Amino acid sequence: MKFKIRNEFFPLKICCGVLPVLWFFSLVATTLTVENIALRGITLAICVSLLILLFLSMILFFVDKAIGAVIEVDDTTVKVTQLFGRKKIAIKDIDDIEIEDYQRRVIRSLEYRMKMTILYGGGKKLVLTDNASEIKGILAFLTAERTPLPDQEVTVCKACKYIGSKMEQD
Repeated sequence: MKFKIRNEFFPLKICCGVLPVLWFFSLVATTLTVENIALRGITLAICVSLLILLFLSMILFFVDKAIGAVIEVDDTTVKVTQLFGRKKIAIKDIDDIEIEDYQRRVIRSLEYRMKMTILYGGGKKLVLTDNASEIKGILAFLTAERTPLPDQEVTVCKACKYIGSKMEQD
């Protein structure tokens, strides 16, 4: 069975947060190195390369958010396909599955999300997150008001229950 979720790749979020700060400091360093032309050229090259990395990471962030992840479960394995790789885990190697819901503030409103953690292979873990809210109506869209979904409607929760049932069969 296949489950498509809107997972977020955490290192990309870190890059989108750190690169603007580094770009700002390199821009400041470029303006402070007025006298030395060679040093100014080097800092300007660093500034431009950081700006390019910033735009690339932002594009990859939105592509990753649009594509998400696919969890494919069959009788013996769980395959998780993301933009940045694929993991194949045997069901007999899964030690535990944990699921929890959480909230985070996005600009003006709360966003409800659900996180599934698969513990496998003696300490390794795979964390997948999914959206657990919906926007009802045009007014809610304009005010960015989200309502939480029941657990049985969240895709990552369905996948967790399905994987749990496959684990019990073994």
